[in-house]
Amino acid sequence: MNIFWWVTPKPVSLHLLVNLNRERESSLISSASQIITPGSQTTLAQLGLPESFVPARLRIPTRMFPAEIKGEWEPMKVRERRSIKPNPTQNGINGHSDGDVKMVDGSGIVEDQEDEVLFEEDPTSDDGAVYPIQDGRIVEWSCFFALLTHVYNTLSPPFHTPILIIAQPAWTAQDHESLTQFFFEKFKTPAFCLMDAALAVCYAYATPTATVIDVGYSKCDVSTINDFVINDLGRGAALSDCGGEAMTRRLLEILERKGFTREMCEQLKKNNICEILPPGSEPPPEGEGENPASVVSTGATGPGEGQRGSIAAQGGAPRGPGANTDAGNADEDRDFKDGEDEEGVLDVATIVASGKTSEFLARKEKEKADKAANKKAIADAAAAVKEAKLPNSKRAKATFIYHERKPLEELNVNGKRLPDGESQGDAPKRQKTPELAGNSDSHTAENAAAAAARKEERREERRRNREGTAFVRKHTEVGLERFEAASDGIIDRIADAIHRCILSFPDPSKRSDLWDSLIILGNGSKIKGFKEALIATLNARYLISPSSATIFTSELPSNFTTPVATGANTPQPQQHAPHHGSGKNPLLLAATNNANLAPPGQQPQQLHQQLQQQQMQNSHQHSSHAQTPTSIKLLKMPEYFPEWKEVGMEEAGFLGAQVAAKVFYQPEAMQPPSPSISPPPFKCRRITSPLPHKITHPPSTPPIPPGSPLDSSQVAKRSSLRIFSWNINGIHPFLPSTTPQITKFFPSTSKTKASVNQPSLRVNLRRWQWPNIVFLQEVKIARSDTKTPSLLRQIVNKTLDIETNPLSKDELYDVHLCLPRDRYNASGFGGKVYGVCALIRKDLAPNATVKTVDWDAEGRIQILEIARSKLVVINIYAVNGTANDYRDPGTGKVVGNRHDRKRAFHSLLAAEVRAYEDQGWGVVVAGDINISRSNIDSFPQLRMSEDHVKNRADFEEKFIRRLSMLDSFRSIHGEVKKFTYRPTNKPWGTGGDRVDMILISKGLRDSVTESDILDNEMERGPSDHVPLFIEIDNQDCIRKPYIHE
Repeated sequence: MNIFWWVTPKPVSLHLLVNLNRERESSLISSASQIITPGSQTTLAQLGLPESFVPARLRIPTRMFPAEIKGEWEPMKVRERRSIKPNPTQNGINGHSDGDVKMVDGSGIVEDQEDEVLFEEDPTSDDGAVYPIQDGRIVEWSCFFALLTHVYNTLSPPFHTPILIIAQPAWTAQDHESLTQFFFEKFKTPAFCLMDAALAVCYAYATPTATVIDVGYSKCDVSTINDFVINDLGRGAALSDCGGEAMTRRLLEILERKGFTREMCEQLKKNNICEILPPGSEPPPEGEGENPASVVSTGATGPGEGQRGSIAAQGGAPRGPGANTDAGNADEDRDFKDGEDEEGVLDVATIVASGKTSEFLARKEKEKADKAANKKAIADAAAAVKEAKLPNSKRAKATFIYHERKPLEELNVNGKRLPDGESQGDAPKRQKTPELAGNSDSHTAENAAAAAARKEERREERRRNREGTAFVRKHTEVGLERFEAASDGIIDRIADAIHRCILSFPDPSKRSDLWDSLIILGNGSKIKGFKEALIATLNARYLISPSSATIFTSELPSNFTTPVATGANTPQPQQHAPHHGSGKNPLLLAATNNANLAPPGQQPQQLHQQLQQQQMQNSHQHSSHAQTPTSIKLLKMPEYFPEWKEVGMEEAGFLGAQVAAKVFYQPEAMQPPSPSISPPPFKCRRITSPLPHKITHPPSTPPIPPGSPLDSSQVAKRSSLRIFSWNINGIHPFLPSTTPQITKFFPSTSKTKASVNQPSLRVNLRRWQWPNIVFLQEVKIARSDTKTPSLLRQIVNKTLDIETNPLSKDELYDVHLCLPRDRYNASGFGGKVYGVCALIRKDLAPNATVKTVDWDAEGRIQILEIARSKLVVINIYAVNGTANDYRDPGTGKVVGNRHDRKRAFHSLLAAEVRAYEDQGWGVVVAGDINISRSNIDSFPQLRMSEDHVKNRADFEEKFIRRLSMLDSFRSIHGEVKKFTYRPTNKPWGTGGDRVDMILISKGLRDSVTESDILDNEMERGPSDHVPLFIEIDNQDCIRKPYIHE
């Protein structure tokens, strides 16, 4: 039976539902989460939470294609292609063995050849695509469900992964219910959350109050939020024709006559030369048709008649070649030409007599044309240099470079089109744009944006090449039309919606905060100048100066209240001269002459008190000028997410979703409010019988003080098997120093104190009541070191000064080491890395066999078999997942990273466990797992990068779900917070993780009498981990071996 839990701690637009199935344990709910943000064109998704929140890693088009079977959908266009499949028995002429020529039809296909139908996916085609979300509303539910299934399968989440969906403001309550039912029934998710998109933006900006303007593909949403509560009254949800598509259509409407296509307009909209100018700004003079060369030489402003004015009327010297002209003295330093005399007069007779009249005239025409071309080139260069210093908003024309997609069949191997078409070489070579030659900060920002755009173009081009298409680079000139993307009133409609939405907020005192906290986002707002133009429009239409806003409150007498909307405080007309347009405010004059404002028999002070009480009772009425703002401000973008600073906050809703997922999916937040409707938090708690022989000492205190006497006979009589595990982070602090110190030359005055304060494994063993088995990890002993193992055996069995009784087998231990032999992956620090050790008490040693595995060359695994009890205890120091390379132990070749090796380690270890369990053995796995299972196992936060999420999910899948092993500490203590890793570089209690565990087979559940963590600073000692232990009833070890079903 499933119980659905609906949590609304505050009346925010957030629906958190947790599916508590009686067969599931809440401890197994993965701290990873799926975040899905559906949009009209693109759906953003991500699995897991990185340590630093980053933009969405998965972007999937919000579209599906109808499949052949009615009601089913495909994520990509599937095309049918027919290919000729020849008969394999045919050979010879036309494929026939007899050499006869077969008849062919008009298409050239041999009659007896077969057609083979092939299906291939076209990832670039939009032909026949169905977009389930239009204008922010879900219009095709079956297609939308198919899209969500495709996104879920692409993410491939692990078992028990919560899901967070960002909901559009236009979605209704019925839409929310349909989505909730779909996710619970389809994916069996343990937790599901629907969060409003505007609220997610507030989480991203870390602000409880804001006015969110989300400009999308085809619509715009305007929402006011106060104290994380969305105001639905007057909310501007899904304003049509106010998105990026409307601006594209506007550009197409203007430029279609110039041969622009929709794709070209879309690229122009995203280009830096397309800009929205603030209202009231003058566009640059168009100057179309003006020829700079003609202006210099003739004064003409354009071609044709009537373009040249009278020289006399202009009051200047005549223009043109020759002396005393504006163009200069043409006769200075002049070379004599053929056919001219010394005075520069043509000798026509000589020219005619030479018989080369036509050649002479052609040469003169060529000289004239060359001179005009040189003048034009000089003028154009001067104009270009002058224009290069102008910003984009001051240029009449700009060069627009765009890309046209063509199939590879139309291109040759050099990337140029076939001779019958236009070649790619027609496009200009890439060079610095004139605008970037400036030194302003805006030029630097535009340069970075241009570099990012080129990088995206190259990535898209490589992808298109793989898909069978390529881009042809072209260019054209665009005039003032590039400033007209929002000229059809988009800015005005959005500004009006913002004004109406804020005025609809019920508390007038909060409206000024809403005006000062505007957030403009959405991919539709990325066009250059959009935000500035919108703010300028709001200021021009609705802003009033502070001096005007305080005109009634700054000059009124202290005994007169500000007029309110009830009309009770409206000043009564007094006996003064009528207003004749002198500039004085009549209401102000009436208010300042308020001697007789109170009704007869009532003092002004009494009226003032009554009005104050009335205003307190009617809190929704405010005396300030809440109808018109005195300031309008954009909320500052947060600076603590460096990855988002580079790409911008247009998709800030996804950032807010990551923050919300980190906050919501905590084990404490997912507990049901009433225990009557929820199962026990951990079903693995012993329910068949109470736990016998519970240890009476508190878990965090040592069982026996270091100096207390201990009766060895009590230890010998104990029937339980006590196993300790401790990552000691190096054995050397416990070894005696081989270098003489100054104190060695003087007698010790407190021998007992010295022996107690020095780290000693022997002291720990005594304090732990001489456990049967002690597993140590990270002993850090080199394989070539022969002295350290000998010293280790001595210090473990060396008699303490406080011990008076003769030592027995209950107090002596055998030492077994497994040290690294991998010369590629365990060669650091001279080989003093990793390594595990098993201390086995002498009375247990004859019945125990210690083994290693051939697949471990880093010294991470020891297997201890206790045949008489049919029990196997495995000492492990699991691989810590990192991005460092992992090399093949035999060849040294890189075969992956340490994350890959960690997951392979899980598989190999799980195979060992399953092999023993299949033979009827009970299995105990103890050691440093290097994984924190959930949020309650880490403080202050769980590592949520993608690789760590995968490692955690891999561990849960292979050991908890498939092998049904139990976490002994959680089985006994539920959600008690204790940690095994306590860093030494931080004060105690400021951080920790539970990465060390003791896992047991399901059949040993009733045999466990105690399991705990000695989480205190004294037990940590010189290490950065604390010990943990388990106690198993030795008589029950063979009672219920676990057999896999």
